[in-house]
Amino acid sequence: MELFIVSGLSGAGKSTVMSILEDSGYFCVDNLPPVLIPKFAELCQMGSEAHKRAAVVCDIRGGSSFDGLFESLETLDRMQVKY
Repeated sequence: MELFIVSGLSGAGKSTVMSILEDSGYFCVDNLPPVLIPKFAELCQMGSEAHKRAAVVCDIRGGSSFDGLFESLETLDRMQVKY
């Protein structure tokens, strides 16, 4: 599985990047809390081939919920998910 994680401030171009990824065949989810990224990756791994290339947007304005991003990245490493 390949997971593209997009983050940034308002106006940074996250929506534009997601549109390009979606047009390129990625399964895209906008505004996912970082703590849910590993569960999302797990579900994509269990899904069809159409879900093996996925992308998520994490808004950096998420405050304390954004702090969980680093823990989620460590979990993705353990799951052997390329991001």
